Amino acid sequence: MADYDSSLPIRTEADGLDERVHTKIVDYTDPDGSEKQVEVSEKLLHTRQHAKDSDGTKREVLLSQEGHTQSNGDYDATTNKRPSSQGLVTSDRAATPSETTMNKRPTSVASTDGDNATAQDVAMRDSQGNHIDEENPLAVYVAESPADEVDEFEEAVDIIKAASDDHDYTVTAGKDLKSIEATGSASGKAKFELKVETGPATGTYTTVAVKFNSTANPNVEMKYAKKVAAGIKVRVTKTNLDNQPQSLYSQIRGLEI
Repeated sequence: MADYDSSLPIRTEADGLDERVHTKIVDYTDPDGSEKQVEVSEKLLHTRQHAKDSDGTKREVLLSQEGHTQSNGDYDATTNKRPSSQGLVTSDRAATPSETTMNKRPTSVASTDGDNATAQDVAMRDSQGNHIDEENPLAVYVAESPADEVDEFEEAVDIIKAASDDHDYTVTAGKDLKSIEATGSASGKAKFELKVETGPATGTYTTVAVKFNSTANPNVEMKYAKKVAAGIKVRVTKTNLDNQPQSLYSQIRGLEI
């Protein structure tokens, strides 16, 4: 007669006021190994959850500090070839936004410029969400320029016939000079040249504008749209074209930033 397979119930001894069955969840092949047993503290079972990533590799599932499952939306050819993707959801305007107020989805439109870009829709409205139009105009004001204003004046006294005087301004270290304007004036005939040095302390200049005054128009104005770097000189050369000595006046303006 074959042996009879039987099973017996688990029995425990008294443990305080009741009887309990104590079990351990351990590693199958190394039950006594280091960190191979499940721990319980504060009535919580502590385990490490693992799952396979999109390449089939086992990874530990991590949580944020608030207990939310972490996701990574940044593409990386090696470590995150299939990044998480989710739509942006915004909240109703409220003093205390919460999950219950998160119910607005922004919209976007494909570009028509042929660059395959997608532009998110942005609405220009006032603080109450109202349209900006003729009945509800957008208020604007002029603010102080963040740049330092340059305004350099020079009088060259009694310049003789056919002689010249140079009025120089050196751009401050660490700044650029922009929106350059130069004016010149003389009671008699004169020539005014706006020049820019080719580099700091080179002593070589490139003429960027020339103006002549006249009896009817004794004042001239010259402009230079490009910026001039630190250490470079901006020069106005004033030449007396009259028959008698005369004083020549010049002014250099701009914004240093």
